[in-house]
This record gives sequence, structure tokens and C-alpha cells, in this order.
Amino acid sequence: MTRALTPNIQTFGPESTNDDAPKRGLVGANGKKLNRMQSVYHDKGGNFNLKRFLALVSVAAVAGAMVLAYLSGAATDKSAPKSVSTGVTQSEMQAQPAGWRSSRGFCFSCANAPSRSWSWWFGWGSCECFAGWSGTCCDIPDLDEGECTDYGQDFKMIHDHSVVPGIPFHKDQVTTPCSNAWSIDALGQGVAPVVVNMIYVDIDENPPQHVLDALDDVKQATKENSYWTLLWEVLQMFAKIFTDDRDAEWEMIESLQTCANVAEDYAKDPTGLTALSTLGKCYEAEMDMIDEKYDGTYKPSLPEYNEFWRLIDPRESIMFAMVSDKTDTEPVNWIKDDDMFGWLRFVGSNPDMLRIATTTDLGADFPVTDAMYQLATGETTGTLSNALSEGRLFMLDFSIFPENGLSNNGKYLHSPKVLFAVPEDSSARMKTVAIQQYQKPTINHPTLGAPDPTRRDWNDPTLTDAEKQILIKWIMAKTSVQSAESSYFEVVTHFGRTHLVMEPFMIAANMAFHDTHPIGKLLTPHFEGTLHINQGAVDSLISKGGVIDKIFPPPIELTQTIAIQACKDFLENFNDNAFDKAFEKRGTLTYPPEYPFRDDGFLLWNAINEFTLEYIKVAYKSDKEMRKDPWLQCFWDMLVDPSEGMLKKAGDNSNNVLWSREYLSTFLSTIIWTASGQHAATNFPQKDVGAHVTMNPTAAWSEGKTGDAEIVTMQSWFDMLPPLSEALDQLNTEYLLGSVHYNRLGRYEEDYKAGHFQGDYRKAEIKFQAKLIEIQQTIHARNQKAGTMRGDVHAYEILLPDNTPLSINI
Repeated sequence: MTRALTPNIQTFGPESTNDDAPKRGLVGANGKKLNRMQSVYHDKGGNFNLKRFLALVSVAAVAGAMVLAYLSGAATDKSAPKSVSTGVTQSEMQAQPAGWRSSRGFCFSCANAPSRSWSWWFGWGSCECFAGWSGTCCDIPDLDEGECTDYGQDFKMIHDHSVVPGIPFHKDQVTTPCSNAWSIDALGQGVAPVVVNMIYVDIDENPPQHVLDALDDVKQATKENSYWTLLWEVLQMFAKIFTDDRDAEWEMIESLQTCANVAEDYAKDPTGLTALSTLGKCYEAEMDMIDEKYDGTYKPSLPEYNEFWRLIDPRESIMFAMVSDKTDTEPVNWIKDDDMFGWLRFVGSNPDMLRIATTTDLGADFPVTDAMYQLATGETTGTLSNALSEGRLFMLDFSIFPENGLSNNGKYLHSPKVLFAVPEDSSARMKTVAIQQYQKPTINHPTLGAPDPTRRDWNDPTLTDAEKQILIKWIMAKTSVQSAESSYFEVVTHFGRTHLVMEPFMIAANMAFHDTHPIGKLLTPHFEGTLHINQGAVDSLISKGGVIDKIFPPPIELTQTIAIQACKDFLENFNDNAFDKAFEKRGTLTYPPEYPFRDDGFLLWNAINEFTLEYIKVAYKSDKEMRKDPWLQCFWDMLVDPSEGMLKKAGDNSNNVLWSREYLSTFLSTIIWTASGQHAATNFPQKDVGAHVTMNPTAAWSEGKTGDAEIVTMQSWFDMLPPLSEALDQLNTEYLLGSVHYNRLGRYEEDYKAGHFQGDYRKAEIKFQAKLIEIQQTIHARNQKAGTMRGDVHAYEILLPDNTPLSINI
């Protein structure tokens, strides 16, 4: 201990019984006794010491600043707004201060941004707030101080969805390392298993155990994020297929080969890789031969359409086929009844569009009659008025599209209306009452009532020509609806309301939360791969000349505008889009009675909500503690700021004020549900429903006139189906997009990152996983229940937890 500190220690030390020891009090140079505080900045002789005085003032200033900072934070934490308990009006609530609000500099300036890694000094740090979700590989790149500031200044521009194409992020943000890493993961855990499945499906066998073991090796290799390692494992896997299962593979090659040297290569090369390469070349030659044989306008026969579909996966349920036998030349099942047409509203790629009908839906613009209702439901005395008052009428309305439709390079986009009814016997299946191909009836496109259910047997010799005309026009009307729904689901329900919606949350979270922040840790796994796949969509799908532009009817500029508007509508009415609130808004919370997307979705939604609430209560012991978290407030402010954010009608009272942990749980649950269940429900039906061209064409390739004066034949319906090249594009695109499953909901430990959650957070995760196992069993039981569509016709497995990814990554 230095001599210089001795006087101060003596000053504040205990009284000594030794008379020679210095006393606690000192005498100043003027002879006056100094108190304890004065003694600190005087030397042993009682002389004033400027350095000590300044040091004391500095310490006092810092301490005072800390106290003031604490008090200022506490001062803004007012008591709960009256509207939480007493129902104060929204306008009164809006007049209340917004609680803690960061300055613009706090959220948007690098110098003061919350650090991604904790600092012992006030918790602030350097500009590390943009570190990504998987260490050095990240969707948002590590930026230096200057770039970080620029990024903050560009925040408004990034989120300006009003600009067409208006994709709300910079292309430069998707870095090469991150893109490669995600591509490797998707290849190893998604595409490779799909290819193996297709190989064995073609020979009608299941993959043997050694191939499944090879797939596990591929999955393990993806974790190393090394392209060459993964490539080697994939090659080894296919080598095992060829060498260890040669009888089955020989049968596969014989069934596919069109080049004589495939068999030679297969016999000479013990690994089979040469034969695999030759087989690929033969496949390309086969496609070239098809292109040379048929011009771009060639339309396959119905057996050819169905053969294309079955080549991908013949084990898919026959109920998703249009015919009872693949050699049928008419769509027999599509004619016979409308069960599948109604069922697709609940299990297809657009399962949340159906809404309850209102009095304004019926009238001159949609002149449905009681006779149409009675014929469809079998209720001889039933009326539309009674069914409407009892909440048994439901609408599908594509008014988002131009009123009179449009045509684009031979493709037609209808804007149909459909009326459905649940009969008085609520155990009966929902019936299709009427279809109108455009928003208003015309001579060429009138309102069509459903055909007589007892006169739909196409092979009935007593069926008149007039009745056959009715049946053909009815399937043409259904095809108009299916093709319009294809455009709607892909652009609105799927891309706009899941892919694009997630981006503001991803960017705000990366800007606001440090690596150890509990809310950041909760959300980060649900963002994995999303910016990357969105950029891929921008580059190759929803761009000029891309697949969407080629096979869907809206001009690409309209497609982009509709997608952006769908995203804005979701974000600007945020609370209304929570899973339960959305069903309440559409009037379908409890009716129709059998609604798999709703029923299975609620199982997942409730489990997510329980998990997030328990998780949040670990992070924050009270609502007050939550409101004082500056990182959470920064995240919130960026999302709801009037000039910079995009969210509206968010917060406990839809006034953009975050007040309670319960609301934060719902808020985060909506984000997690959108990234997992909602995206799964709109994406994965593409594999079997969307890829089936004759039931779900992405566009109508003729106007599909159904007026009374029209004389139609089965060729009139065929004219609405796509030509060969577009049919194959649709089949390949939608089958692939609906097949890749990468990571699983709730499996943070297994599929995301080992040790991601710890302590009580990990306990909440384990409980969540146990709940998901129960849900898996419940859904399986529902799919086996006799007397239901899912039990008797086609199981709904889209929202099985094992089939529901953690994030939007395909």
C-alpha cells in the first residue's frame, strides 16, 4: 500500500486506542477541524489538494448520472394505462405518453446502438449489433462502424414497400458465406433426401437401411458448412445405392434408360457413378426429344397429364387425382361430386381465405337463388336467408384481382366468387352452391349453380346432351377458381403474408438485440435462411422472365404490387392477424365443423403461446421489468415508429404501446407461427395439390366461356389447361418447393444449435417439445377417424410438428 493513500484510510478507519496513532479527524491549514468529506481532498498536513478534489467531483458526477438515468427510466414507467382495466377509448389511450421511447440516435446510430455482446461498462459496446444468427455466417453481415451508421440511415428505404418491386431489403445484405451455408444445409437436408425418395419410388420400393444411414451421414456433413465435404458424402451415398442395392438399381435404370450405354457404364463402373452421369445425360436428351417432338403449344391428353404427375410420386393418394383410372380421358372424379373441391378450402395451399358470407355478398352482382341452394344441399325447403342467419354460408371472393379479369401472353386470370353452404345436418360435408367466374355476371360468364348431384354419372346412358353441357361448364368454372387461387396463394397467402412479412422483424431484431438477449435468442432460429430464400425468390421466381412470370397470369409488375400490398395489410393490421383473431375476423372460428388447418393449427398456436409466455416470464419477472428493457424497447420502437417502422394496430390495446408480458407473448407467437405453421400450411400442399396440373393449373389458358349460348365439349376444358412446357415447369417448381423440409418446429437443440437455450429457458423448451409430441399423436388420431374427410378421403399431415419447419427457408 502506498504512503499517499494512508491519510485517507486513517481518516475513515476505526478509532485507535493508541494515543500516537493519527485520529480520524484532520486539522486544516487554517487551524479548523475538517470533516470526513473535507479530509478526502486535503493532504495529511491539512492542505487543499486540487487533484483529489477533482477526482471526488468526477466520481460524484458519474454516480449522479447513474442515479438520474435510473430515476428517469423509473419515472417513465407509469402505472398501467386505464384502458387495460377500465376500457378507456382508443383516442384517450393514444394521448397517453408511449412510455419509454428511445431517441432516434439510440436505435439508428452505431455509436449508441445496443451491443450484440455484453459490455461490463453500462452494457454498451461497439458496433457489433449486426452479428448474425450463426456466428460468422449471417443474414445481416458484420458491418464496420461507418457501414453500420449507413445501414441505420437506410432503414426507411429498406422497408419502403410502396416502391415496385419494393423488396424490403438490400441484395447486398445476403452475404456469400451465409448464402453458401444455407444452400449446403438445404441441399443436404432437403434436396438430397427428395432425390433418393424419387429414385426408390420409381421402382416402388422403400430405401434400404444402408441408404438411410448414408442420408444421416449427409445430414451430419451439412453441419460442417463445407461444400466439398457435403459433395463427397452425397457422391458416396449414391455410390452405396449403386453398389449395395444393385438389383433394385438395375431395375430402376432399365425403367428409365433411353441410351444403350447406360447399362454398359453401369456394368463397368463398380461405383455406379459413371452410369449415374450417363443417366443424367440421357434424361436431358429425353427432354430435348420432347421439345423437338412437340411445339410450345402442345397440350397433353388427360392420361399424359396424370402420368407426368404420377412419375414424381405414384404413392400419393389417388384422391388427389382427377380420374378414377389413369387411362380415363375425362376427369371423372372432378365431375362426379364437389367433395374434393370443397375440401381444398381447408387443406390446400390457401386454407385461410374462406370467410362467412354476409348479406352484401348476395344480390345483383352475385344472383344466387334459393333453388341453387336447395339443389346443392338437398334441403327442399331450405332458403339462403335462413342459412345466412344461421351462419352456414361461406364465401371465397377473389375481388383482389381486376373485376373483369385480364389476359397475359395467352394466360387468363379470373376473379371468381364461390358460395359454399354447410347443410342443416352439420355432420354433412360442405357443399358448393354457386360459382361465378368474374366479380359480376355476364352473358359469357353467368352465375352457375351446382349440377344436380343425382345426374353426374358421366357414363349414365340417360344423361342428356344438355346435362353433359352443364357438367362440362361446371368443371370449367371450378378450374377458373383453382387457377385464380393458385395466383392468390402464391403471391398473397404465401409470399406476401409469410416471406415478406418476416423481414421487418428480422432486421429490427438484428439491429436491437445482442447475442445473449433472451428475446433475440428466442427469435433468431425462426429467421434462419429467410433472407436468403427471399432473395432467391426475387432473383429467379418473382422477377421479370422468372418462373412466376412464365406460368402465372398476372403481369409481373402486378404480381409484385399485390405481394407488397398483402405484406403491408398484414403489418398494418397486426393484431388482427394473430392466428385466433384471424379466424374470428373471418367468422370461421368454430364453423365449418371439419377444418383441419384451423383445428390442427390451434394445437400448434396454443403450444407456441404457452411456450413463449413461460419463456418471457423467465426473462422478465414482471411487466414493469419488461418495459424497462432498453433492447426490447429499441426493437419495438423500430417496428412501430411512425416514420421508420411498418407495424400498426400492434400493442396491448392496438395503439402501438407494449405494456404486458401476456401481449408480448402473443406478439412473439404471431412471429413464430408465421415463420413455422403458417408458412408450412401454404407451402407444402404445393407438393401434391399444386403439382397436380389438371386439378390446380397456375393459369387458365383460355377464357373458359360458360354462357348459355356456348356449346362446350371436353376440349373446351382442356383448352383451359397449360401446354406441356408450362405444365412441366409448374410440376417441377411446386413439387420441389413443397418437398424440402429443413429443420423442425421446437427442435432448437437438435436442429438449430446445441446448447442454444440453457437453465430455465431450456426447461421451457423441453416442455414445448413434449407438447409437440402429444400434438403429433393427436393429429395422427384425427387422420384415422372414420366418417371424416381426413379419415375417409385424404389425411392432413401438413401441420404435423415433424413436418413443420422452424423457419421460412424454402
